[in-house]
Amino acid sequence: MDHANGAEALARLIRTWQGGPAFHVPGEGILDLLDALEGQAVPLVSCRHEAGAAVAAQAVGQVTGLPGICLVGRAPGALNAALALHTARTDGAPMILIVGQPPATIAGREPYLDTADFARALGPSAKWVGGCDRAERLVEQFSRAWATALDTRRGPVVLAIHEEVWSEDIPLTSIPVSPPDPQRPCAPEAELDRIVQALGQARRPLVIAGGTGWTAQSAADLARFASATGIPVATAYRRRDLMPSGHPLFAGELGIGADPALTRHVAESDCLLVLGMRLGEINTFGAQIFEGYRLIDAPVPAQSVFHVHPDPAELNAVYRTAGAILADPAEVLTQLLARPAPQPACTDWARALRTAREAFTTGRPCPGPLDLRAVFRTLRAALPADAMLTVGAGAYAHWPQRYVPHERFGTQLGPKSGAMGYALPAAIGVQAAQPGRRVVAVAGDGCFMMQGEELATAALYRLPIVTLVINNSLYGAIAASQSRMFGRRSGVALAPIDFAQLAGAMGVAAYKVTTTDAFAPALAAALAQDGPSLIELVTTEEALKP
Repeated sequence: MDHANGAEALARLIRTWQGGPAFHVPGEGILDLLDALEGQAVPLVSCRHEAGAAVAAQAVGQVTGLPGICLVGRAPGALNAALALHTARTDGAPMILIVGQPPATIAGREPYLDTADFARALGPSAKWVGGCDRAERLVEQFSRAWATALDTRRGPVVLAIHEEVWSEDIPLTSIPVSPPDPQRPCAPEAELDRIVQALGQARRPLVIAGGTGWTAQSAADLARFASATGIPVATAYRRRDLMPSGHPLFAGELGIGADPALTRHVAESDCLLVLGMRLGEINTFGAQIFEGYRLIDAPVPAQSVFHVHPDPAELNAVYRTAGAILADPAEVLTQLLARPAPQPACTDWARALRTAREAFTTGRPCPGPLDLRAVFRTLRAALPADAMLTVGAGAYAHWPQRYVPHERFGTQLGPKSGAMGYALPAAIGVQAAQPGRRVVAVAGDGCFMMQGEELATAALYRLPIVTLVINNSLYGAIAASQSRMFGRRSGVALAPIDFAQLAGAMGVAAYKVTTTDAFAPALAAALAQDGPSLIELVTTEEALKP
């Protein structure tokens, strides 16, 4: 056979470029492609909702470094995936959302389930929205989608494909065996000289690392740079796995739930080297909750700020920096490690940051019969070092953020977008892409119910995910904000749900825990399952925040 139809060609590209598994909800516009993927032995995961499928795909993009693949049909499928697309953009997760479209011959005639302009509907959340109505351009468009998802600041792209493409033939010789390889820019030598000089002269320097595109090697280089220079390192929100928690120079995580002592130290610093982190609102919260751009002075910081980022749109966007370096953070670390290390006078400074970190992670017991601090310490002790923890959005997320240390790179996922419902579908994505890895999802009761249907997906494929649901029958984060702002609450109480029974109805092993001493045996039983399991942790309102 010297030709393949469009569906077979795209399935072959996904397989040879190691783009699987592919997550989908079967529907009009993608049925030919699903059949072709089955024929190419690409793993397919059929989800209950397009939002769950897209979250799973963006999680794959984050743990593999290759674009996660999500397939949805026509307008309802694409629009259901829109929130997850926004999360992928916010998180810098490489992902390709393939949308099936009606035949181009009936475009503009209000075809069934059609949205004519995905560029307008999804463009604000995607790096690029492309369309393909001829098979002869399919390889070109998919190659562009792949490269765009990975270049500069990584993120999601959308490729809408008309149905006739699936049946049109293209030559096999036009199907490349390897994907495009986006280049990662290095910093000019003169900029490196300025960074080294500024760090060497500083008395209170600090490195802040974040963003995407990191690897185990570049994270190890970050720790090596800290050790060689004696400069402490903080991380962006939900990127604390970039530094080993036990490293004496790890200072903690910025963003929601940050240690107030850390935010004070950032304000007191005299030189900041920001590697890959966006200087947006969530990473610049000051001492007061949800007050962005207070961590350092805007628009002109009191400190010397050197900002390294691969996307020119991020440089000098809010802050006037001493150095705006268009480069890949991993490449900059490689370049810096090849030079004599700067030796700033910061021994007492580094010790103060580490002392504050250790005091913060010691904390205090949680009020009530179920101590969440003890729960998450027990969880951490029971898991291997490379276990993945996925966490959604809500007040409950402060507990694992504070009491689950991460010693290995790539062991933490959580939405920087604030989207609820993230933890379970993200865990499904990780488990499907990396079979045999221990994966634990953590959700609140409100958070879980926004994507809880995907527990049935985990059951269908016998994915050994452990899900913890912290149940206080309350939208806890909003309740706390209302109490702080108005002295009262409205609209945040939730109807009580028995999550153990709900999981049981899906064929999932489930355990209800109401006291601290009951958690360890429930966890042991859950970890022993060869499929998914759920532990419901019934808490009081007093356990809103550590």
